[in-house]
Amino acid sequence: MAEHSFPIGGTVQGQDLVGREGTLVELFERTYQHKNSVLLSAARQTGKTSVAEELLRRVRAAGGWGIYIDCSAATDDERDLADLIANSTYDQATGSKGAFAKLKGLIGGVPKPMLFQTDLDLSLAFYGGRHESTPRLLTRAFGLADDLASQKDKRCVVVYDEFQWLNRVSPTLIARARAEIQHRMTNTAYVFMGSEVGLLNELFKSEKRMPFRLASPMPLPLPSPADWHVYIAGRFEALRVSVSDSDIDDLIEFAGCHPRDLMEVCEQLLVLRKISPSSPGAIELAKVRTLEGLRAPFEEIWKRLERPKGTWTTAARIARRQAIYGRGRSRETTARTIEKLEREGVIHKTGRGSYEFTEPLFGAYVRDLTTR
Repeated sequence: MAEHSFPIGGTVQGQDLVGREGTLVELFERTYQHKNSVLLSAARQTGKTSVAEELLRRVRAAGGWGIYIDCSAATDDERDLADLIANSTYDQATGSKGAFAKLKGLIGGVPKPMLFQTDLDLSLAFYGGRHESTPRLLTRAFGLADDLASQKDKRCVVVYDEFQWLNRVSPTLIARARAEIQHRMTNTAYVFMGSEVGLLNELFKSEKRMPFRLASPMPLPLPSPADWHVYIAGRFEALRVSVSDSDIDDLIEFAGCHPRDLMEVCEQLLVLRKISPSSPGAIELAKVRTLEGLRAPFEEIWKRLERPKGTWTTAARIARRQAIYGRGRSRETTARTIEKLEREGVIHKTGRGSYEFTEPLFGAYVRDLTTR
């Protein structure tokens, strides 16, 4: 195992992609081999993007095109979104950064009815001048990957990350995207991802919603405690820093197998043990420092939960393992607050009337905040 510390920022790969091999094998088979599209929704910081990037690496290694599009990188302007999709598609399909920029006028419009980019061994016709309507350009952008893949007889997998972001650009955009994408699966499969788990599930699982049946849901469970134990023990051993099995179990229980949070507390312990190998309070101090480091992002999440009224109360009751309903609250009001928490990906249902936080440390933050 390579001698580096625990990754606590950005995506991970290789040995740091803990407990995901089974998911990756299934994803590759469903998307690249069988050309089936997938909905992959999971809470924030649980490794969705890392899994997607590894999937696309395997697609490229197999001779296909792997294209990643981060919808949240677009502004609330539809033309900007079209530009983002086209840029990402061309650059990643060709393996040449800036490939799209060479196709001057692709999104802005061209004076001639057809434009060929022969130096990249790709050609595609785009019609219309500089005043081409934004809806038509966006339609072309959604179909671009499959157009190029069909032209070159390539298998292609496109990942749309934070797909629910399209709702912020326009309330009709997801329906329009579905209308186009469902006819663009000749050589292409799609992975739709996002951290607003409840919203994505609602969009793809409800028969009343336009994306219904566009993709099959696929879970992304957290790595098991056993997977984490092997990884953490191996990393500390490679770094020549002592850690006991009970210490490892303590850290796993503290972070609840949540990848980002568990990496953080392991890194904190690593630093403390390097400074003082025999310090008896290192585990508890690592936990405290981890919670302090997560305070700012947790505060931002908490602010988003202020509305509808009563959401904070519901979150606090879940954190304290108290009854959610009753105590002078109407069922309708409580149901709305639960829906808000689920849509944000903050909680998930564990049984009839019971819920738990998708990020255990955020649950600890809420419990501490609301019991002061």
